[in-house]
Amino acid sequence: MRRTAVLAIALTLAPLPAAADVTAHYAVGRDTLSVEVDDNGDYRAEVAGKVMLLRRAGTDYVVIFQGAVPLVVERQAFLKLAKNMVAGTFPPSGERRDVRIGSAGEEVVAGRRGTSWSIRVADSDGNSIRAVMSADRDLAPVGMVFMNVLDAGLETFGAMLPASNFGEALREVMAKGAPLRLSLGEEVQLRSVSAAQIDAARFALPGPVMDSAAFDQAMSKRSEPADADEVPEAPPLP
Repeated sequence: MRRTAVLAIALTLAPLPAAADVTAHYAVGRDTLSVEVDDNGDYRAEVAGKVMLLRRAGTDYVVIFQGAVPLVVERQAFLKLAKNMVAGTFPPSGERRDVRIGSAGEEVVAGRRGTSWSIRVADSDGNSIRAVMSADRDLAPVGMVFMNVLDAGLETFGAMLPASNFGEALREVMAKGAPLRLSLGEEVQLRSVSAAQIDAARFALPGPVMDSAAFDQAMSKRSEPADADEVPEAPPLP
């Protein structure tokens, strides 16, 4: 359950600008992340059966699945709960450790060319965060999803991070376009892109919206409610 909550935090999105319909499929470990954005600015970002983020008619929602049960809550309520959940788990800032950005040339991922970037602690040869970023125009809405994910995360949790320029550096790299590959803990790699029109039913809420107290209580349960409804099946992905 904790890993699912972390996925939801990582996927929490800010509003997106209007653009042509686009769907991108990414491999995330053994899972698949689909990011769908329509020409009205609605979106659906989903790791199937685990977590879904929806923007519908100007309102953002988080959906976490407990088995077949969708737990739906507005994004801001979820972020407040998530912030309380992780409060106190970060160590004191201690000595400031800044990072540096480096470029490693071009790379092709899923038939698309991008520039490879790395972020690592200055004066260190240790592990680094790596990203292959594409400036392709048709991927711009997908890039905005990831950019806004980062902004939402920094706004909510930035003050808890150790003293560093890490947030600014990561934002600088993510602002360069859409990720084709992103190594940040678990690798996220683009597999395919579709420009097919997205059925409006893809952006329907899969269940009733819960208030924060009910959502928090439901998240703390390990078993499904006995009277749980089946999740309505959405139209197929483009």
